[in-house]
Parts: sequence; structure tokens; C-alpha cells
Amino acid sequence: MKAFTASFFAHLFGALLSLVLVPCSGIAGPETPSGPFPSLYSKADVFVASIQAAQGVPVFHRRVSGLTVPHHLVAADLIARAFRVAEGNHYDKIVILFPDHFMKTRRPFATTRRPFETVFGRVQVSEGDASRLLADPRMVEESGLFAKDHGIGAVLPYVRHFFPDTPIVPIAVSIKSTRDDWERLVADLDPVITANTLIVQSTDFSHYLSHHEAIQRDQEVLNIIAADDLDAVAKLRQPAHLDSRGSQYMQMRLQAKHFHSRPLVMFNSNSQAYSDRTEPETTSYIIQIYPAAGDAGLIDPPDPSAAEAYCFAGDTFFGRYMLKLLSHTEVAERLRKELQTRLAGCPLIVNLEGVVVDKMPGKLGPLTLAMPQDLVLDWLKSANVVAVSVANNHAKDLGEEAFAKMVTTLQASGLKVLRHGDIVDLGRFRLVALTDIDNNVKPFENRVSEADLRGIGRSDALPPLVAYLHWGTEFQTAPDQRQIVLADDLRRNGVSLIVGAHSHRVLAHLEALAEGQSAVAYSLGNFLFDQSHDRASGSILEVRFFPQGTFFARLVPMPNLYDMAHQRTWDAREAGQ
Repeated sequence: MKAFTASFFAHLFGALLSLVLVPCSGIAGPETPSGPFPSLYSKADVFVASIQAAQGVPVFHRRVSGLTVPHHLVAADLIARAFRVAEGNHYDKIVILFPDHFMKTRRPFATTRRPFETVFGRVQVSEGDASRLLADPRMVEESGLFAKDHGIGAVLPYVRHFFPDTPIVPIAVSIKSTRDDWERLVADLDPVITANTLIVQSTDFSHYLSHHEAIQRDQEVLNIIAADDLDAVAKLRQPAHLDSRGSQYMQMRLQAKHFHSRPLVMFNSNSQAYSDRTEPETTSYIIQIYPAAGDAGLIDPPDPSAAEAYCFAGDTFFGRYMLKLLSHTEVAERLRKELQTRLAGCPLIVNLEGVVVDKMPGKLGPLTLAMPQDLVLDWLKSANVVAVSVANNHAKDLGEEAFAKMVTTLQASGLKVLRHGDIVDLGRFRLVALTDIDNNVKPFENRVSEADLRGIGRSDALPPLVAYLHWGTEFQTAPDQRQIVLADDLRRNGVSLIVGAHSHRVLAHLEALAEGQSAVAYSLGNFLFDQSHDRASGSILEVRFFPQGTFFARLVPMPNLYDMAHQRTWDAREAGQ
């Protein structure tokens, strides 16, 4: 405990020291006994500069119920950009969760009924809500710690600027608080949180680590957040992973309970990015937003200054009944527009099921998959597909020669084509494709071998390494034992993210492996495939790759596009077209 306490105060000193290095920032004078709390940061320049800079960056405004921002003003630009996402929304109150850096509270939590003064004016406290929390004296105490704590002091000027008339409910979270404490406060907040409440979590991430170590810890946290794994959040280490696991836990619980919202990470950066010299100890920043339910399925337009995004889609097939539907020009164009709207230009990687041919064979069995070259290339281009996996059980349905010709055709069109075991470099990440199933050899299953795994482990592919797997059982709704074991084998051989296909059904949650060392999406289901919703489903996996080498993945629900196309065909027929 002594070592932890010393490191925590070292973090505080580092935070305050960093502020001294920011022009015109500083600490206000002592609080008055009965008046409002003074702002921790008394000069406006750093706040004004960051807000003005954020105004010059394109932002995808959306309805959000939560934000997670840092409290190091070294990263003031990130705080301002996070608040800009919520700009223009109306909230009746803002709950602020932040760590008790000074360890001053004797209870798991502390709050106050007194207002705050900031460089932009006064921030009122919702006294009634603070009183409700203080009605549980074993959990919450009234405290004067707020006057000095940068956990709230760095955030309040942004609250006042973007939401000037919105009262706050400040909650300091003790570093000694437990999961039982967090759950009890979540319950105590039930009468406080309304449909128009914004929850702001003030949290810094990996502390006192080299940049290399910080990247490792950040990725573990990112994978655990992506998996929405509260058990793993409760086990994160303070301060190596973050300075307040209680704040992260309660934010995720409250968002799920009251808003059915899951986190979306906008930025992951490190204090090293703000220095010209190599620092022996750093602090990281993970900026999260919690989109409202109606916005959860939106892929943001590209923002290279924040991250480089790629999207993965599942089983994709343009033949058989899909080919018939796409022969209707109006249906095809409406479906194409739907795809482009939903994908927002995100570079796409798909599992291309079947054989691409220049001329369709006269007779094909129902399980022999082929599709016409011109149609395939046109649709892949319009969906901004940049890479395709042909490591699947239908790629050789017409034999080795047809398979080789397909690969050549796809490569000639400018696509990255991945056969079983191929590794390609896509800039921000490396991608390997594997199939555990092959209809054209025996045994049909368990085709990923120890040699394949060793080849990946011994390759010179730089992290992050993503594996696209064709595996599992059709129409399954949970991973089988083979997939679980194989996923862990891939993790141990350096794979950072595992993306699955073949089952035609989406497994709706990501999983974090080995305390966040890797992440797995066992199945994305279908993208474009001639199967209706009663049998099939699908999602897009959006992966944001951050400049420092980390990534954040999230599943974005997709409608059954085959059903959409089929319905529009009938609509066209009924209209006499």
C-alpha cells in the first residue's frame, strides 16, 4: 500500500508539474469557508486555446449519454474534442466521476453541495441530488477535497463552456473503494439519473510506464472495454492500467442500465506524443463516448487525425439467389446506396465465399458457389473493399485452376487477396487469413495446423496482427471448444485480434482473452448472402487503429441485406416495374 500511495502522489505531482508547463495555467487561492469552490485552474488560456483548436476539427456530432476524458491538461485538446461531440445536446444534469487523488475521503465516495467557480463562470451543483447521495452516510461523505483535485478541476471549465446552465453532481471515487461499493452507488444513483443526464468520467490511463509498456497496458484496457467485460474491469490494476477502475466500472454499469449504451473509443494517446524527448514514465489517455441507442449503429466518417479505421464484414456471396435479386437495377442501386450510407467510406475487408468466374457455368449444384466476375468487382469497388479472404470452404468449389484464376483476377483489380496462411501488410496492421474448414479435402475440419500457428508466431509481421478465421459450425450461436482453444493458440502466437466467419450468424459480443491480451469476434455472420433473417444475421466489425499502435474494435449491427433487397424486389413488382 505504501508503494501505491507514493506512486499515486507522484502522479499528482506530475499532473501539477505538467500544468506549470502549459502557458498561463495555475492554481487558484484557498477556498472560502462558506462560499463556492474556486477553480483549480485559474487562467483561461489553456482552455480557450484547446476549445478554439477543437472548433477547427471536423466532428461527427451525435447524441451521447457519457464521456470519458483525461484530467491532464497536457491532453487538453482531447478533452475539448470529446466535449465537442456532445455539443448542441441538452442535458438536465451532468454527473462527474473522478478519482480522489489526495485520498482525502474516509468513505468510498464524496460529494459536495457547493458550487464551483471556473475561468468561464460559475458551475452550479444539483443540491437535491447531492443531498440524496449524502443520505447514505456509510457510502458518501461531504468533503472539501474538490478545491484542489485536478480530477474535477481540469474538466469543469469545459462543462461550463459547452453546457453553461447545466448543474453537476460531482462524485469523488476513493481508490480504496470496492466492487460492492460501486454497485451500491449505482443503485443510489437510480433516482438521480434521468433520460437527459450526461455522465462524465474523468480518468487517466497507464501511469509511470515506458511508452512501450504503456501501449501494452492500453491495449489490454481497450480490449476489455470493447468486450464490455465488467469482471475484467474490476480486476484492472491501479495505477498501471488506470487511476480509477471504480469510475470506469460505474460508467459502464450506468450506461448499460440507464441508456443501453456501450463505449466507443475515439482516441488513445500518450503523454509521450506531447514531448520531443523520450520520457521514462508516461501517462495515457483513452477518450470514450457512449452513443445513444439510435446512434449506436453508425460508423463515423473517417477522421485521420483521430484514428485510421478499417471495417470487417462476414460471409459475402453475389451468386445464386443474390444474383437474381441484383439483376433488378432499382433494387441493386437502392441496396448499394444503403451500404454506402452505413459504411461511411470505411475501407472494408470481407470473406468472399465461392468462386469468381468470368462466365457462369451452365449447371451448378445448390452447394457449389460461383459468381460473375464483372458483378463482383463492381460491388466490391462500390463498397470500398480493400482486401478479401479466400481462405474458406467454398473458394475451391470449381477446382484449383479456377481458384488460381480467381486470385489473379482479384489481385489485378487492386485488391489484397489472402489465401490460407497469407500475411499482408495494410499499413496500420498486418492481416493473416486461415480456414479451419475445406470441402475439397479430407478431413474437412480442423485444418489449421500446428505448423500454421508456428508460422504465424515465427513470422516477422509487426503488431498489431489480425487473423481472419473461417471456422466453427453453421448457424451456431456460441463458440465451440475447438474455436476457444484455437483462439488462445493464436493469442499465444502473437495475434492481437481474431475475426471469425462461416456460421452465417453473428455472435453479438467481443471477448477479451487472457486479461485483455487479445480480442476475438467469433463470428460476423453474413454481409451479403442469400439467407433470410430467420436463419442468418450479421454485423460489421469497425476497428480504429490509433497512431501509437493500439486499436479499438466494436461490432456495428447490420440489417439482413438479402431481406432488404428481396422486399424491394416485391415492391418493384407490385408497382409494375
